[in-house]
Amino acid sequence: MESLSSKLSNLNRLNNSNRFSGLRLGPIVAAVLFTLLLLYTTEFRRRSWSCKDWTTCLMGGRSHSYKHWDDVDPEFKVDTFERTLHDGTVYFHRQTVDNISPGIMILILAQDAHSWSKDYLSTRRNIYDFLDLLISTDLDFKNVTLGLITSTRHEYDMAIKATENLPFARVALYFREEQAPKIAYADRHKVHVQRQRRARIASMRNYLMLRTLRDEEHIVWVDADVVEISPGIVQTMVGHAERHQGASIMTALCTQTRKHNYDRNAWAFKTQGSNDLDAAEANKTLDIMGPVSDDQLGDALRQLDERRVYVNELIENTHDDDLIHVDSVGATILYIRAHLVRQGISFPASYVVGTTWSHGGWSGIETEGLCYLASQIEGGGCFVLGGNHYVRHADVISA
Repeated sequence: MESLSSKLSNLNRLNNSNRFSGLRLGPIVAAVLFTLLLLYTTEFRRRSWSCKDWTTCLMGGRSHSYKHWDDVDPEFKVDTFERTLHDGTVYFHRQTVDNISPGIMILILAQDAHSWSKDYLSTRRNIYDFLDLLISTDLDFKNVTLGLITSTRHEYDMAIKATENLPFARVALYFREEQAPKIAYADRHKVHVQRQRRARIASMRNYLMLRTLRDEEHIVWVDADVVEISPGIVQTMVGHAERHQGASIMTALCTQTRKHNYDRNAWAFKTQGSNDLDAAEANKTLDIMGPVSDDQLGDALRQLDERRVYVNELIENTHDDDLIHVDSVGATILYIRAHLVRQGISFPASYVVGTTWSHGGWSGIETEGLCYLASQIEGGGCFVLGGNHYVRHADVISA
């Protein structure tokens, strides 16, 4: 018969064995839970915040919440169709049934997966991150048309899926394969490809804008690699347009983590009488306001560069309600009154400044030519928002 001491010894061994098993199992369980938590918070379709420093990485900025569900029927119905257009573009359309005609149209170019870019320390962004950005504007999507064009089937399919659970009044998505040789994302700012690249972008912008526009009053372009928008910026642009007939094109300061002014396509001319422009310079600058001969093009381009005053300087000491005139705009964020488009204003795909019947121009392509064209139409004024309005561009701009 087993002695009492033997039984106690066996019991102790069993307890120690269970204790050691628990000690071994505990870290495993903790590791599994931590992994699941990590996957949930960083899984690529849910992750829509930038891990830029230890605070945001550890504390975690979560996705924004859409705040207008109370006015949406939980069973809201939509009509959808997909077809191939005559030019070979695949077109997907989704529209909320019985919705009033939307007033705002938001447009995006997304050539491929690299277009969404990424922030320093963050995973690569995608359409889900961009939709979270739009949610952060606090716009009521029941009054918004969303239009997007891409040259890859993957981004097109992903956009269809990503937009299906948001109550946009209309969604228009286009898949159009690029025919011209691809320009590497990392090379897109090099001088020798700028004209070709910007002409292509202008053509794509016009295609998307003219294909998608119906009865909307306000068009808002947002670049795919914009990662942050200041509160109320779209509403401010729309408000200015509704109060001021001449405010038909508007942009805002675009920053980057290490650049206070990222978008250098938005600027105004120094003018005669400016403190920064003496009389001698003013006389010289008159050359570029009129005809410029071929042998003067180098000087004209230099003068154009010297005369530019960029947005960060223009908005110094201004307030949130201020509008400041500009002569050129970029499209990191860009407002256009739809009435201008119906009158024929679009993004020029060639240099329009200096164009004659027999001679091409020397400046003013894509967004930089938009204000030049609009200035010929009544009410076609170009402005930048003053004060604290801004958008922020992604930190990483290479593929």
